Amino acid sequence: MPGTARPWRQPHLTPEQAEERDQQARIERLERVGVMPGEHPAPVDVGVLDTMASILADAVVIADEIHHRTLIAAPEAPSTAYADARPYLNYAARNLHFTDIADWAAPIACKMVDQTARTLALVLDGQFLDVECPWCHGVTEQAPAGGARTWRVYALPGDMIAIVCEGICEPPHREVGTWWRGHPCWPLSDWEGLARRVMPEAEQAAHAREMIAS
Repeated sequence: MPGTARPWRQPHLTPEQAEERDQQARIERLERVGVMPGEHPAPVDVGVLDTMASILADAVVIADEIHHRTLIAAPEAPSTAYADARPYLNYAARNLHFTDIADWAAPIACKMVDQTARTLALVLDGQFLDVECPWCHGVTEQAPAGGARTWRVYALPGDMIAIVCEGICEPPHREVGTWWRGHPCWPLSDWEGLARRVMPEAEQAAHAREMIAS
């Protein structure tokens, strides 16, 4: 009848036709570029992008203020929100002393340093580690089922850098370096042994082979 769709039939390929189809598919996979239409590149770290954009914005603010006060030629406006911030930072470093805005710029500069350090995991005091405690398995009052990140680095009194588990955690006595405010605590000297507790078995084996080879 008019307007009736043609019934769909499962195509039947001969072995030769099937082989030719598969060969074409293999050739297509080999010829593909990095990102094909309809595909997407590997995801980027959003935190890194946020830091890049924030640092650039702050650097431009400082550079603009210096230019406004000194009329010294400044770099052109950035082409994107993720452009290289170094031209603006270099401009500020060279010309800040010609102004009286150092006290105003200092907190902005400190924020940039702190953001960069946190993004690059260079901050120690107060930083959570992206591992699960092998004893409490991340159990906290907020996460009774576990899975929380409870290991945190602290600069403790006496200039002691230590990892503290903030979970509901009671490791065996022989496994604990010391205790701090009711939480198990491992000073820097214990970190190598602690790392082995959370290191995958394959990585442990590789590490052992390296130690034997050396």
